[in-house]
Amino acid sequence: MKKLVFVLLAAGALGALGLLPFRAVDAAKLLPVKTVIVTKSGDEFTVDIGAGVQAVGRSLREALDRLREEVTGEVFLPTAEQVILTEPADGALEAVAEEREFRPAAGIYRTPDPFPDPAALGDYLDTHASNVTILEVRAALALGQQPKIPVIRRSEGGFLVDE
Repeated sequence: MKKLVFVLLAAGALGALGLLPFRAVDAAKLLPVKTVIVTKSGDEFTVDIGAGVQAVGRSLREALDRLREEVTGEVFLPTAEQVILTEPADGALEAVAEEREFRPAAGIYRTPDPFPDPAALGDYLDTHASNVTILEVRAALALGQQPKIPVIRRSEGGFLVDE
């Protein structure tokens, strides 16, 4: 009983000081993200979440931080069902795999399309789920393997996923 009281008092003190590892967020301000498009061009990353909302940074983390600064509301990436890398995806795959803010079960794809539409791709991918997830990419890279990522290509009237 004494231990429980001590833990509750410690948690209350840490909460009052703002030192707990989580924070409260007004749910009405959350902007859930369905599809994230990551482009790496030279030394810059561009993150596009649709509706014309995108940000650029020298790293994926910097681009995500800038995205949060520029958007009114709280960008909520754990709801992203798919992450799409535009080609060439050199270095972007590793950056996405290392980013812990993305949901491990999110599907991951590549596309040669330099300016894909996140909303259109998200709707299409709802019915064509990736057989490769971010968690599987993390595991493959940790083992020194290069994972085979499905490629999304434009086709007549829509898209096509090459597994």
